[in-house]
Amino acid sequence: MGDFLNSNQSEFYWSQQNPTPTTSQTYYEQDYSQFGNQQLEFNTNNEYGDQNFANYPTQMLLPEQFDQTVKGTDEFDEPPLLEELEIYPDRIVEKVLAVLNPLRGHSLADDAEYLTKESDLAGPIFFCILLALSLSLAGKNSHFGYIYGFSMISSILMYCLLTLMAPSNGTFTLSTVGSILGYCLIPIIGLSLLGVFYKLSGPIGLFLAIVVVIWSSISASRLFIAVSGDKQQQPLIAYPCMLVYGVFTLLVVF
Repeated sequence: MGDFLNSNQSEFYWSQQNPTPTTSQTYYEQDYSQFGNQQLEFNTNNEYGDQNFANYPTQMLLPEQFDQTVKGTDEFDEPPLLEELEIYPDRIVEKVLAVLNPLRGHSLADDAEYLTKESDLAGPIFFCILLALSLSLAGKNSHFGYIYGFSMISSILMYCLLTLMAPSNGTFTLSTVGSILGYCLIPIIGLSLLGVFYKLSGPIGLFLAIVVVIWSSISASRLFIAVSGDKQQQPLIAYPCMLVYGVFTLLVVF
């Protein structure tokens, strides 16, 4: 009898704690049913006006455009090393040919823009080093310091002289003058290489020295008048060139 009363009391307790829902709606449906009659208001104001966004170009790159973009920024698309060092082999060869044959017809080296634009100094520096090397092999007392110092002094003095003689200012530059004087050392370098094997202090050596000085002076004066554009000044320009190359020749002969 006691067990039956205890069971009834426990069932009554749990029935009070968990009442049976009287309607078909669950707890969650009752909570969210209150939003059923509400209407959501959206912002219908057109902030951007009547713009047609379909007309805007897309920002996507086509495969061809992507390849061009990548190739344009490729690290391998760089100028050659010689151009970065301002060494132009084609210019060096053209100027060497112009010096070796001063009596030839009009060539690319006779163009003023060709001589003044990007006037390279790699060739003159190489020829000065070669001249100093040949003098040292011949047992001369002169070394690179004498050649370098006299080259700088002669370039500065020749630049001042040509600037005064030029019809318009700004025609000559110091690099252009130094480049032309350096390239025209080629005949003297040939004489110095000959002096390594033969003694040039005799009559034959003196005759070759005179020929070399005239040769270099004619080549230099022709290139200088190509820059200035006044052919009547060639004898006036050739005279100081003969003085410059005469000193270099004396270093080679004696």
